[in-house]
Amino acid sequence: MDQTLKTIVDFIMSTRKDPPPDAVLDRCREILVDTLGCAVGGRNCIGAQVARAFPAIPEGEAGTVIGSAKSVTIDIAAFWNTAMIRYLDFNDLLDNGHPSDMIGGLVAMSRTTKASGKDMLIAIAIAYEIYYRLARIVLSREPWTIDQGYCVAIGATAGICHLLRLSREETTHAISFAAANGAPLRVSRAGELSHYKGAATAVSTRHAVFCVHMARSGMTAPSAPFDGRHGIVELMRGQAGPLDLAAFDAWQVLKTRLKYFPVAYNTQIGIWAALELRKQVDYRRLEKITLSTSLFLKHESGSEPAKWDPQTRETADHSLPYIFSRALQDGTVNINTFDLEKVLDPGIRKIINKLTVEGDAAMGGAEFPDVVQARLKAVDRDGKTYEVHVRDPLGHYLNPLTVADIENKFMHLTEPALGRERAAAAFDLAWRMKEAESFVPVLDAFVAERVDS
Repeated sequence: MDQTLKTIVDFIMSTRKDPPPDAVLDRCREILVDTLGCAVGGRNCIGAQVARAFPAIPEGEAGTVIGSAKSVTIDIAAFWNTAMIRYLDFNDLLDNGHPSDMIGGLVAMSRTTKASGKDMLIAIAIAYEIYYRLARIVLSREPWTIDQGYCVAIGATAGICHLLRLSREETTHAISFAAANGAPLRVSRAGELSHYKGAATAVSTRHAVFCVHMARSGMTAPSAPFDGRHGIVELMRGQAGPLDLAAFDAWQVLKTRLKYFPVAYNTQIGIWAALELRKQVDYRRLEKITLSTSLFLKHESGSEPAKWDPQTRETADHSLPYIFSRALQDGTVNINTFDLEKVLDPGIRKIINKLTVEGDAAMGGAEFPDVVQARLKAVDRDGKTYEVHVRDPLGHYLNPLTVADIENKFMHLTEPALGRERAAAAFDLAWRMKEAESFVPVLDAFVAERVDS
């Protein structure tokens, strides 16, 4: 066994004797409530339609789908849940991706494992800690080719191993399976984005379920998927060696950011810059706008031609020029901002064409990604200059959403499906999940009266 694999398994097993403190569980509760709301809001996405097309199976063998009573296999339920969670791009961020995508797999397994509310929160904490440490190394390395699904598959596998109380040996094999066959490419987030942008990590959570199944069934896995010959280190660096995973000595899940706007997380700073600029000048008077931000944000959301002329919803919610311009013109960004008629609106391109996005190495230095910031300079038709500097947008762990913010977002996302009274009841149950002996009633509260067929 390589050292990285041993370190991860040691951490998973240690949480049985020394579970996370209450502050960590409370943060996981906020994340889970936020994630459930995002899933209900994304209930009609293409990934959910694909999953819904699979035939039903006997209820006793089924996984749990957020907001649906249909019985499907656990792996399809994991895919379905994560596709819904990701669709609106409204779920959380920790370092280089969206670890709440892993929750889709944990929820799928929750009924089968008879998980309590606290079990779910601990599983989330385990998954996030592993995700964070892997992401800091694997996803941060230029040219950013490996996608976040690699870390999602491993973290989700770890959380499921906890829910099932697998042995050390079974857990070791399950984690190795996830690491050895779970390295997706970031091509799903490049160019004109397809439906797959919102479903790529759903494939990873489905993979996690199968990895656990193989391990529980007695199949053995490679002994050194991280540090050994042909492992992930060799793929990244050209030769085998230690991954140098950070020690599990602090709870990094506390750094999770929740989103106030339904866009790629780092682009939110552009919205706040636009809103500040609106306070100073009528956007119709502007002739030139220069937005300076991190090299990563420019690379991901402001460097490709498709981001300057988005043709799909998936591209638009990752397009810094479009998102900034909509916020500047409309005074907000919401789910309706990405309706196709708005995305294709020729009028918004008049603002986009006045914008220049520049990468600033200082903003992407040692502080990034812990500090997110942008500077803006605009000039109006009379030559007057306006300047804005914004950092750590609302929802950042240094500028967190309040409980009221989380509840308002949850209600906004769930009321259309559940109605106000049922949505309020679902929030109340979910918020009190730490004391719940079973997680099942929490999930049952999300199923609308009309069952999906």
